[in-house]
Amino acid sequence: MGVKKAFKGMGKGFLIVGNTIYSKTFVIAQISGLLLTVAGLIVIIVMSGKRFGLTNLKPLFTMITGVVIALVGIIMVGVSYGIRWKHRMVTRVGNIEDKWRDARRSTSSLRRAYNINKCNKLRNKKED
Repeated sequence: MGVKKAFKGMGKGFLIVGNTIYSKTFVIAQISGLLLTVAGLIVIIVMSGKRFGLTNLKPLFTMITGVVIALVGIIMVGVSYGIRWKHRMVTRVGNIEDKWRDARRSTSSLRRAYNINKCNKLRNKKED
C-alpha cells in the first residue's frame, strides 16, 4: 500500500508540471498563430494597393506569401484548440476510469466521457 501511495503522489506532481507546460504551450501557440494571421493580413492589405503586371510580379508573389502566412497562423490556432480539446477529453476519460471502470481511449469513449460529464454538470446545476 505504501508503495502505491508514493507512486500516486509522484504521478500527481508530474501531472501538475505536465499541465503547466501544456497550458503554456497552448498560450504560446495561440499568440504566435494570431500574430502570424495578423502579419499575413497586413501583408495582403499593403500589397493589394500596389500595381503588378507581367513585368512586375513581385507584389503578387508577396501577397501570396501573406496569404500563406495567414493560413499557417489560422491552422496553428485550430490545431492548438484541437489538441487542447483532445487533452481535456482524455483527462475526462481518465477521471471516469478512476471513478468507475476501465475505459478504452477511443473516439467513442471520449464521446461517452463528454456526455457523462455534461450530464453530471447539468444534474449538479439542477440540484443547486
